Amino acid sequence: MTARTLRLLSLLGCALLAGGCTSLNPHLDDLGPVYKPANARGPSVWPTAIRRVAILPAHDTSGRLPAGFVTSYDTIWRRTLDRSQRAEFVGLNRTQLTTWTARETFATTALLPPDLLPRIARETDAQAVLFLDLNQCSPYPPLILSFRARLVDLSTGETIWVADELFDSGNAPTARAARRYAQANVSGKGEATSAIVQSPTRFAEYAFQSVGELLPPRFVPTAK
Repeated sequence: MTARTLRLLSLLGCALLAGGCTSLNPHLDDLGPVYKPANARGPSVWPTAIRRVAILPAHDTSGRLPAGFVTSYDTIWRRTLDRSQRAEFVGLNRTQLTTWTARETFATTALLPPDLLPRIARETDAQAVLFLDLNQCSPYPPLILSFRARLVDLSTGETIWVADELFDSGNAPTARAARRYAQANVSGKGEATSAIVQSPTRFAEYAFQSVGELLPPRFVPTAK
């Protein structure tokens, strides 16, 4: 075997080794701490009387986001809630709300028309309604998504559960948590995993899922 051949084989082996290392461990810093949202208040267990929940469209509190960008979050949020299996979730669209109230959305802290909650209960047969505020959304890296969710009892108008969180991909523990979410939920590795901190849709999936897990559990685990 010639010296030239040996050098080529050596270079090829180094390239394969480097490629393998990159594939197996694309983010060495992912071994550090991750962000864990915890800013939620509510009961220790999901209320048994709440069997169906109506979902209001997302509300842009800044008033500056493109309409199509805001509505894209409705679908992502709905998928997250369905996966939670806390109740049956029924979406209310903007056309319905406009017909009823001449408004497409309502903020979590908005003064509501006096007949809105009874009408939602009557039209959807739901026992609660879930509001969603989009407080800050940055579609360009570093991605930022800040939102507030509020679950309200339709019969009393009282808050059952509320969560208020900010996810910033420029924060290392948050980016790390997002990539770990992608690794656990997406078949792709490497660049597919890294893309979650570049894609507003993928990043929103991670953020909503993280907060959805803060919903009160349906059952309290029994001590063994």
